[in-house]
Amino acid sequence: MEEPNQMGNIATGQNCIPGPRSILGWRMNMLRFFRNPFTYSRWLYETYGKTVAMGHGDNPSYVFAFGPDLNEQILTNPDLFKISSSLVKVPKDSLMGRMFYNNLLMMTGEKHKQYRRLMQPAFHRQQIVSYCNDMVQLTKQLSDSWLGLSEIELNHEMKKLTQRIAVKTLFGLYNEAELDQMGRLIHEITKSPLFVTLAPINIPGTPFHRALNSAKQLDAHIRVMIEEKRKNPNAVDVLSSLIQARDEDGTKLSDDELVGHTFSLYVAGHETTANALTWAFFLLSQHPDIQSNLLDELDGVLAGNDPTIEKLSSLSMLDGVIKETLRLLPPAGIGVRITSSSCQLGGFTIPKDTNVFFNQMITHRLPELYDQADLFKPERWRTIKRTAYEYLPFSAGEHMCMGSNFAIQEMKVVLAILLKRYRFSVVPNAKISPNMMMRPVHGMPMRIVPQDRQFQKTPVCGTIHQLVDF
Repeated sequence: MEEPNQMGNIATGQNCIPGPRSILGWRMNMLRFFRNPFTYSRWLYETYGKTVAMGHGDNPSYVFAFGPDLNEQILTNPDLFKISSSLVKVPKDSLMGRMFYNNLLMMTGEKHKQYRRLMQPAFHRQQIVSYCNDMVQLTKQLSDSWLGLSEIELNHEMKKLTQRIAVKTLFGLYNEAELDQMGRLIHEITKSPLFVTLAPINIPGTPFHRALNSAKQLDAHIRVMIEEKRKNPNAVDVLSSLIQARDEDGTKLSDDELVGHTFSLYVAGHETTANALTWAFFLLSQHPDIQSNLLDELDGVLAGNDPTIEKLSSLSMLDGVIKETLRLLPPAGIGVRITSSSCQLGGFTIPKDTNVFFNQMITHRLPELYDQADLFKPERWRTIKRTAYEYLPFSAGEHMCMGSNFAIQEMKVVLAILLKRYRFSVVPNAKISPNMMMRPVHGMPMRIVPQDRQFQKTPVCGTIHQLVDF
């Protein structure tokens, strides 16, 4: 990292936004950010304060905003701080375009509010409760498949599980082969997102061409399911709920919108939850006393039975483990908006079309909000309460993740079942390094044995030590 005295300030009109200078300009600073986003963001905050600019002159290309006050300003003004689709180059009138653009994340203003109202019933508490049994059964199936294994790549296994849960609850599929086929098609569309969205070249052999073929199959399959589900209004999966949804004026989702929304819900839901689960198992494996106490709670409350909604609500330590995991290692640790006009932010004038980064990871580590912020302390959640802008693992404001309660219920079910059945320990000296999307870039190699309570911390390498104090 460069020394602060090699840095300077960024002038914007009458303002002077502090920020790093580089001989090669803002691009070098942004390269440093993308190489190590969380460590570099923390350094920016500690060196320059709550508002930091990259670039020189009157039009900084990027501004970083830190802390709950700025989080609130950014996330409660969606018309001023807009979600940008500038990186998505897929033509809007193409099949892939309809899938990518027909989703809540890309919508703003009144259209966003209306469609959020239409989709909300699919995620009401009672609807989510109905998904619990599917979560339990699919987790037990995965657990059975591990019998006889001594080592797994946990992140891969969690993705497999959350993919199945997402497909099952979204589409109501029971056939295992069909579950996997839907998952395979969606994975093919999303496995190379940069190539697919930035370089939509429809030539045989290109990622976009392969993704387009899978999208055609998926689109056809979902449309067949839509017709079938219209004949069965009593089904309880998400797609059925969206089909039945009506706004006050009678507005309903078109078939194109149904395909786009279910596709985006799958993409938004399964990998982020898989990553969060991976980190929960990792953090527990590195804190034997906490894992032992959690297992005592699970044994006492569940008494050898499958978790139910009623029992899950009694597991206060499990709730704390999940909240603390999402605080320390949130699946979406950094967000970005683009200004639609010149505005004030943190006492400075920010020009139109400035990319503004807000940072959940930094907010979650502010010492005035969280004592010993780098430590894994699930017990802190017994006594503290934080606002939506002080604790925001699912973002906040109008674009807060609609599936947050679904994800938390899923995490509770999975942890409760698998921890009672297996003891997880990280392979010694494994390289554990999260990327910007909080995926462990080298995987999460775990040794598993039938639960014997012989908990023991193992040494690990990697950048995780920059984020968590063990």
